[in-house]
Amino acid sequence: MNTRKYWKMLAVCLVVMLLASFVSALVKTGAGSILVRETRINTRGGTLSGVMYIPKSALENDGHGNYTSPRPAVVLSHGYLNSNQMQDPNAIELSRRGFVVFSMDMYGHGNSDLPNATDDPTGTGATLGAIDAYEYMLTLPYVDHTRIGLAAHSMGGMNTGNAVALEAGFFTLEDALLEMLYSELGAEVTAEDVAAQDPDAVAARLSEKEQGIYEVRKQEITDEYAVRPFAELFIGSGPGFAALTQSHEVEVAGVTVWRDLQANVGVNIGLIEENAWLMFGANADGIDNASQIPETTLARQLFGTGENTVERLTWYSLNLSNTTTQAQSDMLGGFNELDASDEALRQAIANRSARVINQPYEIHAGNHFSLNTTSFVVQFFSTVMNYNNGELADGAVALDPGNAIWPVKEIANGVALAALFVMVWPLFMILLNAPFFASLQATPAEPMLSRHDKGFWGMNVLLVLIPAATLIPFFMLGGAPTTYAGNKGPIAWSALFSQEMSTRLMVWAVLNGLIALALLAVRHLCLKKDGLSFVSRYSLAIKPKALGKTAVLALCVFACTYLSVVVCSFFFDLSDARLWVIAGRVMTAEQFRTWAGYLVFFLVFYLVNSMVVNSGRMKDMSEGKNLALCAVINGLGLLLMEAANYIYLMAQGHLVWYDFGQDFFLTLVVIYPLVVVLPLAAVYARKMYLRTGSVWPGALLNTMLFTWLSVGNTCYHYSMIL
Repeated sequence: MNTRKYWKMLAVCLVVMLLASFVSALVKTGAGSILVRETRINTRGGTLSGVMYIPKSALENDGHGNYTSPRPAVVLSHGYLNSNQMQDPNAIELSRRGFVVFSMDMYGHGNSDLPNATDDPTGTGATLGAIDAYEYMLTLPYVDHTRIGLAAHSMGGMNTGNAVALEAGFFTLEDALLEMLYSELGAEVTAEDVAAQDPDAVAARLSEKEQGIYEVRKQEITDEYAVRPFAELFIGSGPGFAALTQSHEVEVAGVTVWRDLQANVGVNIGLIEENAWLMFGANADGIDNASQIPETTLARQLFGTGENTVERLTWYSLNLSNTTTQAQSDMLGGFNELDASDEALRQAIANRSARVINQPYEIHAGNHFSLNTTSFVVQFFSTVMNYNNGELADGAVALDPGNAIWPVKEIANGVALAALFVMVWPLFMILLNAPFFASLQATPAEPMLSRHDKGFWGMNVLLVLIPAATLIPFFMLGGAPTTYAGNKGPIAWSALFSQEMSTRLMVWAVLNGLIALALLAVRHLCLKKDGLSFVSRYSLAIKPKALGKTAVLALCVFACTYLSVVVCSFFFDLSDARLWVIAGRVMTAEQFRTWAGYLVFFLVFYLVNSMVVNSGRMKDMSEGKNLALCAVINGLGLLLMEAANYIYLMAQGHLVWYDFGQDFFLTLVVIYPLVVVLPLAAVYARKMYLRTGSVWPGALLNTMLFTWLSVGNTCYHYSMIL
């Protein structure tokens, strides 16, 4: 066979991937004005990984190592199951405007280790690396340590929010000085003194020696206070999730008063957020949809509005309470009308008491790739940091928040992913025609099925409905006894089953594979009068030597495909092949071992799936139409389930499961990629079958390829560090 056309096809795919990766790098680096570097921080015997975005202008110095224009900085964190790439839009747009950005991988996610067996390595609240990332930023000489903010999506909001609460605390600077006077110098501090917020007046009542000590300690505390986190931005998250951020009573010098988090806070949460009950405790208020979040107790407490509903896209300024009851806040004006030059807003920001909420019409995962959300992130930090485009906002020529280039990068990454998927076919054909693998070529049996076969349609209706119907119960079976993500199950975390969502997906896949195998067996019994054996009917027969060669062939195709991503990442500023939640990432050594461990289980599913797809060939339907039909059927059940849930969500404001007191939102998120993966797996399985007459090549390659996408894009719950 002439393989020239496949070499051309492969060359086109490689060129497209390289060009797309070049465009991605061009956007990420601001055409060379921003350094993009992977960063690894050694902590607690493990590694916290992330990507730094450093404007080159921030590195200007006097030639003696003294940086002349330290920049405000933002620590970004992704959400549960994700990696730092999901924050690329925010990292790109903030760094374009002069911010130094550290986009971190939470512990157990991306390229970060899970250093020990607990989800709380600090012992002080779930932060999963956010404190370590913040403290790392304090070591960088080109960062303005007095203007560091944190922002994160979903569970990342819990981690960064809790980190801000632990680092910034609830004491004002004056509270801290009064507490020092009271606890260290034994000064008498009254409720009136706490209300007056005048520690100097209290110190004036001390002896001359004590006043000297006070002045020294005052400077130390003032310096420490200045480098506390300045702002927190929740994206698809909130104080219901980051419990440590919630306002509460504290004791200042023995006097009990109400205090709010000492940091400026923004919230960006979708109007059709699936997890409103979790992010803002809506269910405790009898609220079941995100559009009513501004009415929740936690929202009113965060914004200090008392009994009044929080206004969207409106700046609020919290007022300091002198009692154990929260003081009413002041409404300052519209988010899009006020800027950092407004005196009242500037004072609120300086007092770390500014608050604002945005609610775009988005679902939870939609926050990742939203012009509205990214614009809000940029405008929030530009305002609270009084900073834009490399200068203080006063007199600066600001980049409009809506001036965004990140979609170009996302489109380029999506094109690279499409090219990667197309590349699989010419790679397979080139290798199949190599002398070593040529013996695997064979002519498939002629199709015997008719499109009028009622048994075929009946079985495929079941194969559409059963995967959707079993998704929730089988995912529940895959959970661990101490599961992090909700519903518990019988499979303990271990070196083999180290990723909860991969395990849940594996249990669903294996059990559905066995169900489909049973349906194929029943189908065989109904058709056995044609004299075919079960093995022959489903093209399972293969000799050990041929099976070995097939496995090597699949491994070679996978390796070449994977290597293309490695090359693009290495040469083009960590560019990957990605479209929203579907991504081919460069794996760590631990992820490779995990990938190998899950292969045998996913092979059960993809082998049976290949049998189903290839037994659906029809003698009275063209191959193209038949393949399209089988591909649609392969992913239709999960697509319909997703569609039904989100139609219900848009109509009712919450997912159908909440009507039964259950939360299965994460299950729906995990299967987003399968809506694309399963039809694609059907195409691979069929095309490879037509060249080899065997269901094994497609099954083995699909297993390797799509297990990679699963394992590389989720998190660990079992530490590989002993």
